[in-house]
Amino acid sequence: MRTIQTIAAVMVVVTMQVTNTLVQNPVTAQLKAPRAEAAGTGTHVLTFNTKTIKPLGVVSTIASFDEAVVQPLKAKQAAQAIALAVKQAAYQAQLVRVKATPVIIGGDDAFAQLRFCEAGGDYAKNTGNGYFGAYQYNLGTWANYGGFARPDLAPPAMQDAKARETQSKRGWSPWPACSRKLGLM
Repeated sequence: MRTIQTIAAVMVVVTMQVTNTLVQNPVTAQLKAPRAEAAGTGTHVLTFNTKTIKPLGVVSTIASFDEAVVQPLKAKQAAQAIALAVKQAAYQAQLVRVKATPVIIGGDDAFAQLRFCEAGGDYAKNTGNGYFGAYQYNLGTWANYGGFARPDLAPPAMQDAKARETQSKRGWSPWPACSRKLGLM
């Protein structure tokens, strides 16, 4: 029975080859002509082996959707995640460095007293009320001074310099409550 099936399959294949070459010459000519393939495409190879249970086999060199689209996308996303993690680690390191700065509370000059009155002398003060740092600047007054987005992220020397600059331009009015309390106004 198996030999009959094999003979029938061979006859079908031979018949198809004969009809393709005799009747559809233009089609076979098109198939034999070289063609430009799009990048990333491949070919299919059809094998016929009468000595196996499955006589027809197809081998494809075309990349699957996972290989062509999903894997490159996952690689790109992983690279972006790594880059974001590196940025966040650098930012956290900057915060730790700023938070680790010594808190200077004392001092007998007006700015030391002002620092203590405004934020307890804490240069990294961020209470969530819209004012930041030892001198409790709002973001509009701070205006990215020295390249720092917020005062509580800037080093103490930078905050002191901005406070002295602000006081020389506007007097003690940016700190109304504490300047009155300290007798500066």
